[in-house]
Amino acid sequence: MQLKDHRIAFLTADWNFELVESTLRGLKQYVDEHENIHLRVFDCFGKDLDNEKDKSEYAIYQLADLSQFDGVMVQGNQIVLKRVRDELGERIVRAGIPAVSIDCPVAGCEFFGIDNEQAEYDIVEHVIQKHGAKKLVYLTGLLANGCPEGKQRLSGFLSACRHNGVSHENAQVIECTWRTSDGVTIASQWVEEHRPLPDAFVCANDEMALGLMEALEDSGVRIPQDVIVVGFDNVSSAEISTPRLSTVFRDNQRLMYSALDLLVRRIEGEKEKPRPPFPHALVCSESCGCREGASHESARKKYFKQNRFLKAFYTMQDDLAEDLFEASSLMELMEIVEDNKTIFGCGSVYLCINDYYFDNYDKNQWCQDSESFGEEMILAACGRSGIASGRQPYARFPRDMLLPGALGRENRFLVLYPLHYNTYSIGYLVMDGISEAAKLNLHMSIFSFLEIAFENVRKKCLLHHFNDFLDNLSVHDALTGLYNRFGYERFGQKAFEAFLTQDGSAQILFIDMDHMKQINDQFGHEIGDEAIRGAADVIQKACSPHDFMMRYGGDEFLVIASARESSLEETLQRAVGAYNAQNKWNPFTLSLSVGSIHASSRESRSLDEYVQAADVQMYEQKSRRKTCRN
Repeated sequence: MQLKDHRIAFLTADWNFELVESTLRGLKQYVDEHENIHLRVFDCFGKDLDNEKDKSEYAIYQLADLSQFDGVMVQGNQIVLKRVRDELGERIVRAGIPAVSIDCPVAGCEFFGIDNEQAEYDIVEHVIQKHGAKKLVYLTGLLANGCPEGKQRLSGFLSACRHNGVSHENAQVIECTWRTSDGVTIASQWVEEHRPLPDAFVCANDEMALGLMEALEDSGVRIPQDVIVVGFDNVSSAEISTPRLSTVFRDNQRLMYSALDLLVRRIEGEKEKPRPPFPHALVCSESCGCREGASHESARKKYFKQNRFLKAFYTMQDDLAEDLFEASSLMELMEIVEDNKTIFGCGSVYLCINDYYFDNYDKNQWCQDSESFGEEMILAACGRSGIASGRQPYARFPRDMLLPGALGRENRFLVLYPLHYNTYSIGYLVMDGISEAAKLNLHMSIFSFLEIAFENVRKKCLLHHFNDFLDNLSVHDALTGLYNRFGYERFGQKAFEAFLTQDGSAQILFIDMDHMKQINDQFGHEIGDEAIRGAADVIQKACSPHDFMMRYGGDEFLVIASARESSLEETLQRAVGAYNAQNKWNPFTLSLSVGSIHASSRESRSLDEYVQAADVQMYEQKSRRKTCRN
């Protein structure tokens, strides 16, 4: 029997890059083993600062239209901002679909994770009982963000101290934020202030422990001879550190596999039943005084593999960055992404751009919230595995599809990352696999290059547009839109020479408005301007778009046209009659005097000489009209 397909959304943040990488591997393994599972991972680099840039990062979650999914998973302990978790919880409750949250309660979600309190208790008890530690300093994780993980580990530390005879005075707690820099700062201050070392520093995660160890050893403090250091998480850096960090191990890859399996069982109707926490284990190694460190051979292999990867990556990154910053158009930028798809370390990569960003580079013209995604997206780059790069037509598709047509259906595992510059959204990038670059926090640098390149291209295109606009203004008359004297200098001679080359001849019309002073004196200059615009409109209607037309000055105009338009002067006078008939409410009657001269390629006269001759003809016509009226 064919299993029913399940479409699942997974929401996370790259707060701890190594844990996210192992998370993705656990999810990918499950998808590979279950052909009916279609997983969409919405990932970002949001932190705990809750600033405008983080807000733009977390906007990726808005792409997950939960009504389109059968279930949702939230890596709650990685999404550090309580506000973001609460917003997700509200959406999950409204959607009413099965949901699971990892290591942090989220509204509408079933909790799944390890017993953080017991795990911290176990490693602290080991330090006290096995190594005789009597004075301990604890570096906490975040305590005030609503995620219980930090508080649970702190509770485990305090409980282990209390149950093992460590007094309150000898169990110092320093509030921190999970960051490596916290450990560095604490160690540096400790040494600078010449404070007596405790028996052990206990850190709520490996990142702080590794930072603390490095800073202590740089100051000549020996680990574990002078002080014990332990962490929590067993990231790969802890495994190859010297000394090897003692820590708590949770098999994150297996945990995520089990969590996804739990969600699928809930989707398929299995009722919730009591279950124990996900298991953890202690890694008692060199930094606490145990001898179970990583073997030299194991560390050497990991270092060699990582070093080779970094060399290859940075070579590709240098090539990519150089090409990106040379791009002068969106088309070039997309070609570069496709040509450099291997740097992403997955099978295929797709770049989707907001419709409003794609259609208008001037952000002042965007009518919507610039942090959000467009109603439509444009597939602007499509670097597919096994397919040579080559420009594909830009494909527009509804935002909730995530990818257009078959691309969304044929990829059962996709990871989506936001692209934005500061606070405004550009779009998102989609990958169909997991790269070693994610584990080493290198994807962030790729995305940063892309985002800066997009902004660079946007500003180049805007500058080009504004330059064209200003250039157009400089050669056109503001009142009539016809060429002005600058336009005559740049384009008049070229038009004249082109007609002589193509036809062997050309005609020059010098045009003057009759009674212009009378119109201004009697009706004012606003009406006078309307009369000038009327004359310009008549000239444009009578002439061919290929003719050169200009406001020569004041109420005078010049036309350079093909000699094949033999009745152009008559056409112009008919257009004057039509204008007056259609504008009977005007207080003036439009009248034009025209001097017309034919030029030949066999003659050696210049354009200026022909213009002067046409001017003479015009005044002769104007004089004849005055004589007739008298």
